[in-house]
Amino acid sequence: MMKKVAMVAAAAAMVLPLGLGAIAPVNTGVTTAYAATKKAAKKTTLTLLSSKTLKKTAYHAKRQAALNKALFAADKATVTISKKGVLTPKTTVYATKKIVVKTRATKTAKAKTLTCVYVKSANGKVKGWIALDQLTKGKAVAAKKTTKKANAKKATAKKTNAKKTTKKATTKQAVTKKTAKKDTVAATAAAKVAKKTTKKTTKKATKTYQLVSAKKLKKTAYHYTTKRPAYFTGKFAADRSVVTLSKKGVLPAKKTVYATKAITVKQGKKTVKYLYVTTKKAKGFVLASTLTAGKF
Repeated sequence: MMKKVAMVAAAAAMVLPLGLGAIAPVNTGVTTAYAATKKAAKKTTLTLLSSKTLKKTAYHAKRQAALNKALFAADKATVTISKKGVLTPKTTVYATKKIVVKTRATKTAKAKTLTCVYVKSANGKVKGWIALDQLTKGKAVAAKKTTKKANAKKATAKKTNAKKTTKKATTKQAVTKKTAKKDTVAATAAAKVAKKTTKKTTKKATKTYQLVSAKKLKKTAYHYTTKRPAYFTGKFAADRSVVTLSKKGVLPAKKTVYATKAITVKQGKKTVKYLYVTTKKAKGFVLASTLTAGKF
């Protein structure tokens, strides 16, 4: 047991700077564990289970989150935390280290395992430890940019509505003056119906699924001999496990394709696999069941 404690403490000493950073409680339950007494709320000592270095990854907080500093013991696997500030939703930070700790059981709360990451802003002014589940992967969106986009959409909508109103008034006047323009009105109506039909078809061709898994593959040859399979573009969400597949077209007839990636998605109650394939003229995700391994 003492040997295991020494190994975890040594790993923490190599990965983490002594006396830097902070951890924050994940939720109300963990906060209660940290704040069992007024004194414990200022400094809390937790058991250190593991620690490691991460590839630099951007995160932001959806809500204001506590940012803390941490002091790692040199002779045992423990870490003492204390609050140093807050992380605001507008700030983008970058995670470079991760630890897993265990809170101590109290009369009102059970012991819990908590994952925390050491984050730092681009200018270095914001840095510390924070609970991983208080963060969302990806950069924060600036409020000003969001406002500009919203204003631009409103302005475009107003212009579009004004144009539609003008067109309707002009059409009514033309119909009352000249009977010959009825054909033009009918043609315009038909065009609108065709446009709506196209939009409906496009919506059906684009669907969002729950992402079960995703992985890279060793470049592998596949072919198809009957119906040309459809291929889709894939758009992956930054803050949740979903992927949107949009139909782009069908693969060329009787060609060998090469798969380099694979994803598994949830379609209704079924789990379905897609392969990311490439040819000289097309590339995208194809339903794996429509392909056969090997060259054509």
